Amino acid sequence: MAAGAPVLDLLEEATCPICLEYFQDPVLIPECGHNFCRSCLTRSWGESPSEASCPQCRRTFVPGNILANRQLARVVEIAQRCDPESEEGGGFCRAHQEPLKLFCQHHKTLICRVCERSREHRDHRVIPLEEAFQEYQIQVGDCLKAQKEEKEKILTYRRETEQKMQEMLDLIKRKRKNTVAEFRELRRWLEEQEKLLLARMEETEKEIVSRRDRRLGKHVKKPSSLEDLIQEMEEKYQQPSRKLLRDIGSILK
Repeated sequence: MAAGAPVLDLLEEATCPICLEYFQDPVLIPECGHNFCRSCLTRSWGESPSEASCPQCRRTFVPGNILANRQLARVVEIAQRCDPESEEGGGFCRAHQEPLKLFCQHHKTLICRVCERSREHRDHRVIPLEEAFQEYQIQVGDCLKAQKEEKEKILTYRRETEQKMQEMLDLIKRKRKNTVAEFRELRRWLEEQEKLLLARMEETEKEIVSRRDRRLGKHVKKPSSLEDLIQEMEEKYQQPSRKLLRDIGSILK
C-alpha cells in the first residue's frame, strides 16, 4: 500500500455521506452511531419533530437525541490540512500520494515524480517547483503591475471625465441662470414699453376726438338753415317767370 493511502482513508472518514463534502458541524445519532452534517441531517428528516430515520441505515431515532461530535470536527480539521486539493493541504498528489515537487508547464499544474514518468506528462517540459515559483512569481508580478497601471488609468480617466462633465454642468447652470435673468429683464422692459405705447395711443385718441368735436361743432346749426334755404329755392323754382325773376338777386346771393 502506498505511504499516503491512510490519508485517503482519513479524507473519506471526514466526508459527510449526504453532501459528500467535509463535515460541517458534525452530529452523531446515538441509536446507530452514524455521523452527518447537522444541516444535512435536519433536512433529511423533514418536518417530523418526534421521530426520524437515519439516512444511511434507516434506523429510527428521536431528533432531540442527536449529539454534537466535537472529536469528529477536530478530525475534519486535520483531514483538511492533509488534503492535497485543499487550501490547507500539505502538497501531496492525490493519485500517487507523493509530494508535489514538480511543475508541468504544458498543463500549468503541480505534479509528483510518478506523474512525471506517466504517459500524460512524459513528453512535457517539467521543471522543479522552486524554479516554477520564481518564474511565475515574476510573471504574476508583471501582470499585477500592468493591472494596477490599467486600473490607475481607468480611475484617472474616470476622475477627469467626471470633472469635465461637472464643469459642463456648472456652465449650463450658470447659463440657465443668466438666461432666466435676461429674459426676466426683457419682459420687464417690454411691459414698460407696452404701457408707454398704450398711454401715447390713448393721448392721441383723445386729441383726435377733441379735434373732431371742435371742427364739427362749427357746423352743427348749418344743416337746418340750409334746409330752409333749399325749400325756399324749390318754391322759387316752381314759380312762373315773372315771380321767379322777382328778387332773384337776393335769392341767389
